[in-house]
Amino acid sequence: MSITRNVDPMWTERQTIEIFHLLFLRVFGTRVNKVLFSLKGGSNLRFFLKSIRYSEDMDLDIQTMAVGSLQNNVNRLLVEPGFLKALRAQGIELVKTTQPKQAQTTQRWKLTLRNTESGAEVPTKIEFSRRGLDDQKEVKAVDAGIIRTYRLYPVIVQHYTVHAALAQKVSALALREQVQSRDVFDLKLLMDAGGGEKALPVPAAAHLAAAINNAMAVDYDAFAGQVLAFLEPEYQGHYGNKQAWNELLEQVVGGLEALRP
Repeated sequence: MSITRNVDPMWTERQTIEIFHLLFLRVFGTRVNKVLFSLKGGSNLRFFLKSIRYSEDMDLDIQTMAVGSLQNNVNRLLVEPGFLKALRAQGIELVKTTQPKQAQTTQRWKLTLRNTESGAEVPTKIEFSRRGLDDQKEVKAVDAGIIRTYRLYPVIVQHYTVHAALAQKVSALALREQVQSRDVFDLKLLMDAGGGEKALPVPAAAHLAAAINNAMAVDYDAFAGQVLAFLEPEYQGHYGNKQAWNELLEQVVGGLEALRP
């Protein structure tokens, strides 16, 4: 049986991962009630807020599903013929899957994808957290521009709104063992999208001081090493200098200061 090929031989490694994430979300949403899980992190910003930063991994919150049930659903999805056919139509093969963490609070899958046009293999992760879903979320279609780029059917998924995403990013910036420059970069997008127009919920507000201190500790070299290569290519030149980073950092710190109660 022939397969209609939608693949563009110019898909980059970042785009290969992004297509996989979108197809996973579409199929997972047919197996599990969409209101039981919510997309968060960089993928949420990319798919719903037009972030120019590709996300290497995908993070979701899930509730009311036992560890074994989620594990079974994901494992069956990853070998489902229809899902694998959809990947092949985009020139993607799933060549390796491991399940390094299957605990009550966190379940994680590591995957290796192969772009059949270039032969490049790229890693990604899908992680589910079971720490409760925030209130500010909505079921919505992924940005139509991204869907058109990959010639996919619409992908509808529950995700966190801009206000919830900003609160999550503030806490992430404050609490990570290793400060990540992507959190600072993402906060600029969230602030520009109006995420700071509402008061932060109490838990995130309590982390503001630490978030500000951590943001000021991130220098351009960290940003260049951790984030720059994950930006859409046309923006890498603009952000490829210290002045652009320092301006962004100043705006983020000022925005965080304005959120102090």
